[in-house]
This record gives sequence, structure tokens and C-alpha cells, in this order.
Amino acid sequence: WAWLLDVDGPDPPSVPTPPRRRYALESCSKDAFWPPLLQRWPNEKLIAAAHPKGERCNFALKRLLPTRTDGDVAAGQEWSAVKNFWQQSGKGTELLAAFRVQNRGLIEAFCAQHKVMKARLSEDFSDGQRRDLGVQLLWHGTRSVQGLLDICRDGFDRARAQTCVYGKGCYFATSAGYSDRYACDVRLPRSADHLLHPQVRAVFLAAVLVGECVVGSNNMYPPPQKPHSLSGERYENTCDRLPNPSIFVTYKDQQALPLYIMLYKP
Repeated sequence: WAWLLDVDGPDPPSVPTPPRRRYALESCSKDAFWPPLLQRWPNEKLIAAAHPKGERCNFALKRLLPTRTDGDVAAGQEWSAVKNFWQQSGKGTELLAAFRVQNRGLIEAFCAQHKVMKARLSEDFSDGQRRDLGVQLLWHGTRSVQGLLDICRDGFDRARAQTCVYGKGCYFATSAGYSDRYACDVRLPRSADHLLHPQVRAVFLAAVLVGECVVGSNNMYPPPQKPHSLSGERYENTCDRLPNPSIFVTYKDQQALPLYIMLYKP
């Protein structure tokens, strides 16, 4: 937490060393629809997050760094995969660290939402074509460290949406550079890390359920009905453009899942 909160500040932690509590996940995180990076996530022997100032934490947290001294080979491989994804993100700055976020309740809700959306996409359409549901890894920025914590605990909340150019929902981008516009600054602890990297930003990497998209409009809610749906189902997502969207909007709170908090140079 010292990487996310100013624990050296005027308000010291409520407990110097929070207790370590084990945390485990259900098996649904190994289902076939998950991207390969997430299928390799550990399900057991996780450590629950413990906030130094006593705030509620209902998720496991694992810090990944460029170099490790604890011999954790799996964490080193995970760091390499996350760093590679960051290098393809379009931001072009150095990734300093990443926090893996595993929230049991949010993962279960995401799996359930995947099942519901997939069932709706398997219905008969007037054009006779089948539709697919994908899981895309996309970026999301939030304005404060408290916002990071809220998303880790309770997920993405469309009720908090403010700039709704393509619809009133939660926004995710294919480019980390775009999400950086909405990201927050993070204060590192007053140590060598703080001196080496005085300015640090944080953004989420999220898993997002993406079905059929339509170009959205200002404050659109809900998304429009599909003209080719025999039962009048609505589009799963709105976006900024077709083809090749760069911004996706979700309309179900369980439609996206926080995966990693990425810490990087501005």
C-alpha cells in the first residue's frame, strides 16, 4: 500500500503491520473464455488486501515488480506478460509496477454476466447470423486513489459516469494513452523509490465483455435495440466509431472486471 497511499504522511496507519489473511477464488476464473494471461492466475494461497488505515478490503492484492528477490518465478513471468501488454498499449512510458487485483465476488459476477450475455447472443436473428461475445483487455482511468480502491472493492459503477459522449455507462479504451487523461497521480513512499520517481500515474487494466456495438451518442441510455433481433434485444456496447472502435461503453456493472492497477511514469 505504500506504493498507492501516502503512508508516511501526517496521518499514520492505524496498525503498523496489518494482519495477513489468506484468500482463495472459485474455479470459474479458469473457464475457457478467459484470456490466457488470466487463466494463469493463481486461485489459492492468495493474500487478502489489508488497508493500513482500516478501510474495507474484500479482494486479494499482489504487487509485481521488474526485479524480484524472493525467487517467485511465476510472479516474474506474470510481470513480463503485463509489461509486454503495457508496451503495446500506446502510452510509451516506463511501467514501474503493477498490482494484480482479485476480487472473488466481482469475478463470480463477471462469469455470471458472461453466461447471460452469451445466451442472448445465441438467439435467432433475422439475418440468420450468429453473434460472438468476446473478452477484451482495455484501459480505464479514474481521478483519485480513493477511486482506485472503490473499483477494487465494488467494481465499475456506471452511475459515476460524468463525460458521456458515447452513452451513459463506463468507458474503456484500447489505448492507455487515452485513459491516462482520466488517470490519477500516485505518491510513492518517502524512500529511494520516491526520489527516483517523484511523479507516478495509475490506470486500470480491465477485462471487458464486448458483444455487438453501435456508435453511441451524448448521454444515451439504455443502448438502442438491435433492428435484427427478433426479440428486441439491445446492443451490448456502444462505441466511438465503426469499424475498429477505440472506446467501448458498458451498460451493466458486471460487464467489466478490474485486473491490474498499473503504475507508470507520466
